[in-house]
Amino acid sequence: MASETAKLAMELIRIPSVSGNEKQIGMFLAKRLKKNFDVKLQKVGTRFNVLATKGKPKVLLTTHMDTVPGNLKIREDAQWIHGRGACDTKGIISAMIVAAEEAVAQGLSDFGLLFDVSEETDFSGIKKAVNLVNPEFVIVGEPTGLKIAFGQKGIISFKVKCKGKAAHSSMPELGESAIDELIVLLSKLKLLELPDDMELGKTTLNIGMINGGTKPNIIPDNAEAEIVLRISRNSKEVMSIIQTAIPQNNIVELKCIEPIICKDSSFDFLDLQKITVPFFSEMAFWAKKSKVVIFGPGDIRLAHSDDEKIRKKDIEKAKDLFLEIIQKLIENK
Repeated sequence: MASETAKLAMELIRIPSVSGNEKQIGMFLAKRLKKNFDVKLQKVGTRFNVLATKGKPKVLLTTHMDTVPGNLKIREDAQWIHGRGACDTKGIISAMIVAAEEAVAQGLSDFGLLFDVSEETDFSGIKKAVNLVNPEFVIVGEPTGLKIAFGQKGIISFKVKCKGKAAHSSMPELGESAIDELIVLLSKLKLLELPDDMELGKTTLNIGMINGGTKPNIIPDNAEAEIVLRISRNSKEVMSIIQTAIPQNNIVELKCIEPIICKDSSFDFLDLQKITVPFFSEMAFWAKKSKVVIFGPGDIRLAHSDDEKIRKKDIEKAKDLFLEIIQKLIENK
């Protein structure tokens, strides 16, 4: 017989919720949560964030309800639940909700649940949701393999743009190739020694997109590349290295989010392995106001993949741990 966490996870996975289309799952969550919590809906475009509270939340369990695109076959067997969102993050939502409902049944108060939209795209949900509530402790749900993540890398993203002069390709001496210039700059970029951090590891760089030129028989007068770095050190330090290869006037649309380390003894009661993660999460939006860690069942390597799945026993274990988190942190007054 399927557990309540597995049943709820399957219900959630059956509701499509690609970023931008979370209204249906938001309505489902709000309806269920209203049975045990005070529920507030916060509009974000045509959808809404869902905040469910019991008393004044000292502890908040939170994650996103949207998924990346991909119509995967939804199925389950004795061990696994398969489908888009299984580990990122509908199995986590299920574990959080069932744990919170059990906490209410035990008479506990002063905690809440928050599920937001658009985490997989522009973070428009969490940018508004972070102003809804002021908890002392926040647990951000992401697939960490049931380990506690106390730190995450930051992000630097930018475009490298080059301008040249168009000419007939039979007379290249009359033009200036923007693509040639871009290749030179990107080659220098790839040779840079980027900084390491003892806890967060190595800063990594990805040249994700390249565009340039108009036709193969025209010397290209424009070219650009989009770059994303996962940074383990301060963005100013990293950018000072980047600018030794890329001149300032070639860098546009620069965005920086700093890496985060959040160590607090309040979470030490959890006898779990402590790690840092290379991916970005909503931890970044909570770190300035709350003590925050990332935790959840599931393997991040399966998230966004064509074989997304999650173990039923891991959802159940996560539910028990989320309940313990609520109990212990509320007691810690």
